[in-house]
Amino acid sequence: MARVQAVTFDLAGTLLFPHPSVGAVYAACAKRHGVEVEAAVLEASFPLAFKGGPKHAKPEVFWKEVVQRCFGPALPSSKIDLVFRECWQAFERPESWRLAPGSLQAISAIRFLGVKVGVLSNADTRMRKVLEGHGLTRHLDGIFLSEETGNSKPDAKAFAQAARTLGGSVSGLVHFGDSPTEDGEGARDAGATGVVVGGAHAPDRCLRNEKISEAPYAVRALLTEGKLKGKFSRTVQNLLANLRGLPEDRGRSTDRAMKTIDDAVQDAFKKLRLDKPVPETAIVAHWLELLPLKLAKRSAPLRVLEGGKLVVQCENSIIKSEIRFHERAMLAKIRLLRGCQEVRSISFVNA
Repeated sequence: MARVQAVTFDLAGTLLFPHPSVGAVYAACAKRHGVEVEAAVLEASFPLAFKGGPKHAKPEVFWKEVVQRCFGPALPSSKIDLVFRECWQAFERPESWRLAPGSLQAISAIRFLGVKVGVLSNADTRMRKVLEGHGLTRHLDGIFLSEETGNSKPDAKAFAQAARTLGGSVSGLVHFGDSPTEDGEGARDAGATGVVVGGAHAPDRCLRNEKISEAPYAVRALLTEGKLKGKFSRTVQNLLANLRGLPEDRGRSTDRAMKTIDDAVQDAFKKLRLDKPVPETAIVAHWLELLPLKLAKRSAPLRVLEGGKLVVQCENSIIKSEIRFHERAMLAKIRLLRGCQEVRSISFVNA
């Protein structure tokens, strides 16, 4: 594969999850209009209702059908419009969504590696309010919602458009999502790298992460492989498969001497430099401890350049000026972190 140039994340089911659940939100909305249905019943009926929705319809038409299917005969026809409107508006509010653990840290860490990050979702424009409400917008280099772009996953055009807008080729795009079909196979068939988050397995020629917090490590491995060989090697693919109990791609390696899994892990860690501390990992992990909290939340480390210069992105010039007062103390703290002794200076830039 080409060197990783950009990363995109799916939204619902990957970065964001309904809070406390779809069923609970729908039940609360209906109750305001005198319709009482248990949240567990709605939660159980939602997957089938969603699957049966008119996929190519406009968002409001699609979701109205989903709401009707979800409630079934429990929702009187006279109240369909009222309850639907309540449900529709509920999910444009940030409080109806929760961030997957480690989401913001994963995005910051990937950007810290010098890779642009965006979201690529078959969602409508309501998600812009949700992203803004959770403080994600300022950490993203692009937001690609199907209602706005006109291209939905798994259409290859959706991935190509995101990659192009983020300044790379589709072969340099890595996409993370929870759907093996839309996110995994869709990205793969478009020429990108698909990484399925969660689930039992990933489709053929796709990768898998157990949780979103693992994303920076997958990107770093791909970056290192791309720099060394220009492709994701069979060794690494087989190592990942072996660790997850999946069949290996033996290919021409059939006649070679077999290694134990312990030896393979050690070799892969050395090859990908995962056995050595790197400043990026430590600085991202301790960022909230390096500055006063109000400044740390309005800034983010981007990367460490050759020569040991740390580049920090600030929300605006005022925040940049305030952080400069802490520069010497912050640098001293950073140099105490594991693997950060070579960080010699800090450069501040505006978002």
